[in-house]
Amino acid sequence: MYERVLIPTDGSENVAHAVENGIAIADQFGASVHALSVVPYVVTRDHIRYYPEEHAEHAVEDVEQQCHEKGVDVVTETRKGEPAQEILEYSEENNIDIIVMGTHGRSGFDHVLIGSVAERVVRHATIPVLTVRSKAE
Repeated sequence: MYERVLIPTDGSENVAHAVENGIAIADQFGASVHALSVVPYVVTRDHIRYYPEEHAEHAVEDVEQQCHEKGVDVVTETRKGEPAQEILEYSEENNIDIIVMGTHGRSGFDHVLIGSVAERVVRHATIPVLTVRSKAE
């Protein structure tokens, strides 16, 4: 049923439970994990400034290590851009079967102002998307 599981990660505690679930799904179905971390940017008056890439590299390395511990095949990639858009593009380019991603649990004004990467992915994805709340929520 699932051959390729995409796990977008920013390396935060909020995503840890989604990573566990995504790896468990991949293990159950004999699928490979695609760990993707997107380096977001801020547009200033003069230019586009990206956040440091090291954090994204560490995030996918952590997923890769967890996959190796479980014996699950893994592919890692980091990209620069708008997270929801990059997640959706990656899923199409790599024939992903399911996206397993965390939520940050924003509500109220923060949610309206910032929006939700997970919400945008769910709204625009053409494949199943499993959103997983952190254990702390």
